[in-house]
Amino acid sequence: MYARYRTRSRFYKRPEKMLKAYNVSPNLLRLPKVKPGLLKGIYTDDKIDLRDRERLELVESIRHPKERDFYQDHTYHNQWIARDLESHQKIQIAGRYPYFSPDYEIKPWIWYPGDTVEVVSGEGAGQRGAIIAVVKYKNEILVQNVNVQDVVIPASETRPEQVVQREHPISVLRVRHVDPSTNQLCHLEIVKVRNKETGELEERRISLESGALLPIPAPEETVEAGDPLKDTAIQDADEDTYDREKEMPLLVVRRLQAMENYFVDSLRKSYEYHRALQVRNAQDMQTFQKDVLVRATEKLAAAAAVAGHGGMAEAVSQATSAAMESSQAGDAEKDAVKSTITVETVVAEVLKSEQRVHSDAAAPGMPGWWQNMINSYVSVLEDEEATIEAEAAAQAQAAEADRRAEQLMADATAEVDQPMADDGAMEGNVSAGGDEDLDE
Repeated sequence: MYARYRTRSRFYKRPEKMLKAYNVSPNLLRLPKVKPGLLKGIYTDDKIDLRDRERLELVESIRHPKERDFYQDHTYHNQWIARDLESHQKIQIAGRYPYFSPDYEIKPWIWYPGDTVEVVSGEGAGQRGAIIAVVKYKNEILVQNVNVQDVVIPASETRPEQVVQREHPISVLRVRHVDPSTNQLCHLEIVKVRNKETGELEERRISLESGALLPIPAPEETVEAGDPLKDTAIQDADEDTYDREKEMPLLVVRRLQAMENYFVDSLRKSYEYHRALQVRNAQDMQTFQKDVLVRATEKLAAAAAVAGHGGMAEAVSQATSAAMESSQAGDAEKDAVKSTITVETVVAEVLKSEQRVHSDAAAPGMPGWWQNMINSYVSVLEDEEATIEAEAAAQAQAAEADRRAEQLMADATAEVDQPMADDGAMEGNVSAGGDEDLDE
């Protein structure tokens, strides 16, 4: 019953009110455009979204086992947009990696390997040692025999666990330089000094207490890193083992051979694929040409036959006009002419016309090259005509033989039936006479 007196639920976030100074919205002010986070003292250069990963355990614990996860392969938000971190994440990252800030590195840098320094604050105050290495971006240095800690090297198959002591880095704000001339603590600054030999300005470090100059060592460029047992020696690496004049011809030959093999294989495959199509196309073209040739031959033969029959018709008309034959003979001639216009008669007429015009050197209707071309077809047609004529003659002979056999059978049957008819007639006459006698 007390829930109704609450102004809001604790589950929902309290609405934030816009902060105003002197009743003026900050959006109306022109703020300098600086990198986000610098004004608050928090800076991160990596936009890492840890929200889903943070809430994964909570979501998995709350979600029912049978509940479907709609975002197991993707998220609701656009993954291609680089989003800023939340405030608590920025605070965590900034506290964990303070050297992300661009102004974190101390400038000018005056700590270099080989310098003697003394710890003035913190653990190990009063200890002196030489700088072994520097970690410039963290503002840390490694001092010999200072901040020594145990490092445990885990055991392996070949050796047991080892514990060694190593120097760990300390902040440069905890140390002070030792003046090599007075062996006392000093403050250093960077100054530019002209080199007497080269005449160029060089940066040096000067002790403000004694005025002693400390050189800035050049960075070590000949640092050998790696395993000497596994790495190739410098002398062996610098040795020229490639002879261009000796190796290039062999490489060219191998390259050309590889190219030749590749192109030959590709052409072989293409030839094998297209050869069957070429053969089929050639066969189809040959069949088409033969068909065209046969049709053209038939048409030319028909035309020649019509021309030959025209000449024959004129001769026949002259003969009929001279002899004055009957109209029936003329009709029979026309029927004969019509019946002779067949493939066989056309071929025969073509041969006759060829024989008739063979004496001419160049016949306008039927050239010699065409005759040479159709000879094979004409011979085939002649053979077919002879075969047809032989079959027709054989059929005619067989029909004549059958007709003669039927005639002989009919004559024999008639001869056998004649005596039987005569006997029957005589018996009839005898029976008739007996009846008459009985009547009398």
